Amino acid sequence: MADNTVRKIPCREIYERIAKLDAFTGLYVEAIESGEVVEINPNRALCSASIIKLPILALALKDVGEGRLDWKKTYQIASANRVGGTGVLRELDEIREASLEKLAFLMIALSDNIAANQVIDLISMDRITPFCRSLGYTNTRCERKQLDMQAIREGRNNYTSAGDAGRMLSAVARGELVNPVASRLIHSIMSRQMCRNKLPAKIPAIAYWAVQDGMTLPAGSVLAANKTGELLDVQHDAGIFTLPDGRRYVIAMLTGEVKDANDAVNAIADVSRIVYDAMK
Repeated sequence: MADNTVRKIPCREIYERIAKLDAFTGLYVEAIESGEVVEINPNRALCSASIIKLPILALALKDVGEGRLDWKKTYQIASANRVGGTGVLRELDEIREASLEKLAFLMIALSDNIAANQVIDLISMDRITPFCRSLGYTNTRCERKQLDMQAIREGRNNYTSAGDAGRMLSAVARGELVNPVASRLIHSIMSRQMCRNKLPAKIPAIAYWAVQDGMTLPAGSVLAANKTGELLDVQHDAGIFTLPDGRRYVIAMLTGEVKDANDAVNAIADVSRIVYDAMK
């Protein structure tokens, strides 16, 4: 049973911590059950890095629900989609095909760029931005594939804002992104996240495999379902956090013009700890 005690998001502590970071910061924090929201620069569009993989997954699941794609079908991985950066497929040249289900898992849980590029091909890149706009995420645009440096040189990039990312995850938490089935699947995949050095790093976050379906979260823990993003001068993380009593909150913290990546990573982790301490 959810705890009905009202807990306020600690704005002052958050502001004071962010003020120490030498970077532009966008922040969205929402307590799902109470509806309380705290925002800092929520509508400033920043290079999204791998946060763009969240709406890519959402559109893929919409297509699955409408019969345009098959979740279990195996698809060939185009050679043009084999790029470097994060993920494991770049180390596994012998893997030439994978199901959409596996591609989606790799794209989110391991931030696999090859998997993301293949999913972009399946859903068609020119549909991603209109899809985001149709849902009210007007600061989110997908203009290139992962690690397409030529596109960047030509002025095309991928963008999102803390507000868009946070509201997107709020919709997931409420079962409203695409539909309840898609939202649950997005949350499930995010809870398998292997990149846990930001929002989950300084809180007692447990791995998804520690909690089987129907089990209660251990006291003093929190289930983290997050998606990171990073490039040379940006560090992002966005996640949904579930407490043992069932209460949930969302944090999306995006940083740009980053001078020191470690400072930004620590700031994201510190803000997460501040929110957790207030909400637990």
